[in-house]
Amino acid sequence: MARGLLKTGGPERSKLDTSGSWHLSRTRTNVLEAAGSREDLMTARRGNILITALVLLLTSVVWHRLSPVAFAQHPPAPVPPSLKTISVPLPSNLDEFVKNRAFAVVLGKALFWDMDVGSDRQACASCHFHAGADDRVKNQFNPGFPITADMSFGDAFGRTGSGAQAGPNYTAVAGDFPLHRLSNPEDRQSFVLYDSDDRFSSQGTFAGAFVSNPSLFVFGIDACGSADPATDPFRVNGFLVGDVFVRKVEPRNTPTMINAAFNFRNFWDGRANNIFNGVNPFGLRDQQARVWLENADGSVTPVQVALENASLASQAVGPPLSDFEMSCSGRTFSNLGRKMLPRRALASQAVHPQDSVLGPYRPLLLPTGLNYTYSQLVQNAFQDRYWSASQLVDGTFTQMEANFSMFWGLSIMLYEATLVSDETPFDKFRGDFVTPPNPAALTAQQQLGLDLFMTKGNCIACHKGPEFSSAATHLQAENQEEGLVERMVMRDGGIALYDNGFYNLGVRPSANDPGVGGRDPFGNPLSFTEQYLDMLRGRDVPDRFQIDACKFASPFTVDFPLSSLTSPDCHGVPFNPADIDGLRTAVRGTFKVPSLRNAALTGPYFHNGGQATLGQVVAFYNRGGDRTDVPGGDTSGVPSNVHPDINVLALTRAEQLALVAFLESLTDPRVQCEQAPFDHPELLVPNGHPFNQYTVVADPTTLNTKAVDSFMTIPPVGRDGLPGILQPCLGTFADRLGLSQSSGVTGS
Repeated sequence: MARGLLKTGGPERSKLDTSGSWHLSRTRTNVLEAAGSREDLMTARRGNILITALVLLLTSVVWHRLSPVAFAQHPPAPVPPSLKTISVPLPSNLDEFVKNRAFAVVLGKALFWDMDVGSDRQACASCHFHAGADDRVKNQFNPGFPITADMSFGDAFGRTGSGAQAGPNYTAVAGDFPLHRLSNPEDRQSFVLYDSDDRFSSQGTFAGAFVSNPSLFVFGIDACGSADPATDPFRVNGFLVGDVFVRKVEPRNTPTMINAAFNFRNFWDGRANNIFNGVNPFGLRDQQARVWLENADGSVTPVQVALENASLASQAVGPPLSDFEMSCSGRTFSNLGRKMLPRRALASQAVHPQDSVLGPYRPLLLPTGLNYTYSQLVQNAFQDRYWSASQLVDGTFTQMEANFSMFWGLSIMLYEATLVSDETPFDKFRGDFVTPPNPAALTAQQQLGLDLFMTKGNCIACHKGPEFSSAATHLQAENQEEGLVERMVMRDGGIALYDNGFYNLGVRPSANDPGVGGRDPFGNPLSFTEQYLDMLRGRDVPDRFQIDACKFASPFTVDFPLSSLTSPDCHGVPFNPADIDGLRTAVRGTFKVPSLRNAALTGPYFHNGGQATLGQVVAFYNRGGDRTDVPGGDTSGVPSNVHPDINVLALTRAEQLALVAFLESLTDPRVQCEQAPFDHPELLVPNGHPFNQYTVVADPTTLNTKAVDSFMTIPPVGRDGLPGILQPCLGTFADRLGLSQSSGVTGS
């Protein structure tokens, strides 16, 4: 059976003071707190669920009293509270590894923004530089490879939506979106004008096989071989030299890392496990994952570690070794540690004097980098027993190099845990345990949009809670109404089990991308649902969790004879192997529900990046998605997994515009203007290659195998943020295309 209950973070404990008024003991975990306050922080994170539920009920009543918009069409659902009312969930055993959280945040921020990390000057931030996401328009299309075998760009005729020749290094225009276009945008059954299974995402690395680290005294470009033309579709004709490689593009759209600290699992398919094993994204699924612990005699011992509520750390260790994102193939974290540890942090990038985290550590006489090497930052941030041993690991790497994956994951987790956008107009409108609600914080149109969000649009079914996502940690615990697995009636009337917080919206046929229906490198299902079936069969499963069948919207007592269940009440589950094998699951083609916070800044949208504006997204939902009805299944020929709430909404144009306006109220101005904690160092972002999809310029220093890069410079920003000299606050992806966020709404 399963290995035990997977503990999850809950809301903080509220208290009733002597005056009878509600207040919160602390509204958010401060990851920069000294270790001495650890017990207080942990106490604050342990929620009193009954009291919190009462508080949420009271604040929902406040909404009804303050809002000029009345709920009319459906019974009122809980209006999401302010994000200030919950804390960032962090591992309870974090201090076993981290001795100074402030230095760990410095290390994490420096590593996240350092271009020398990637094999060819690709930082984590290279895909997360714009409100935590990516608004580039050149060389951002992927044909679906390697999730599918498709290596052809564009539609069946090799064209983009605007009619141009599709291909790598193409510059997108407004006419290319959406990627599925109908003759009648209000009718998903209408004639299809254009359809492509391409994905709009983020360019990464050139790839090629890793050979060696660069010299300490040069930029951090690794020595790598050339990619294989047979397995790399990202090639363009080089002037006079034939095909040359351009930067690869990821096969899924880039989500923002802002507020990602609240996710129970990360990545679109949830493969970044809630438990961090110190090595890779897969938690306890990888039973061989070990870090190295120093013994009293200076020798080292491999040990298994498990940090719960650390999916950010699990996510962080994925991209640095990905030959699509940041690395030549075959590079290890020990290689990366050997490359980075002796280097001065951010040595080639300017750091603003008023950087909210890095500013105090800038050198006085140098315009770039910090006073510390990465080795020194690790020594200041992490417990000595994980880096100070004299014995080499496998006779090759130092203990610090061998444990670099753990330092990387935990430090970036702690940095990203500071990136909480809880000062939006909506948060001010709702108020929190310290600040009263402000009815004037939302316009009348935005309040109408909120009403529609809660009622006619039913967006709240998936985008619930203060995070606006049902994939959030505080909604995943089994003491909540919905746990990790749910069972309910699907859109076609059948009953299915599925992973809570992961849904199929009818964006693309399920065969295009399995999402959480896929498997990890060890052959295990990513889905908790599929693991739950194995638990019913009496098998062990790789993840720790328990399921209470009484929490299902449709318990097995609804559709099974009581004699076929283990008990006649709601706890009963099927025991007959044939019944278990016949249980329907809805996991194929399902993806994590993203937060809607800062959505106006994080386009394009959905896992395939197929919609350019919020208006196009609202129109998609208004017509009931893009799935075309096929008897017995969806367009991939498998049973429909479309979420039951994906139906025709019949919103008027004014109502759609109100929804767009409400979504814009979820923008934190600190994010838009890059004010602390969203300030950052300088960054040179790869931005395609000179010329276009027809030709590029070959780089002679690579023996004409790779294209010359184009870069765009992101200047450093301090705690006060933008605007600066020639630096306005952030625009949107729609702006890049010359569109407004309301472009795409339908109706009259």
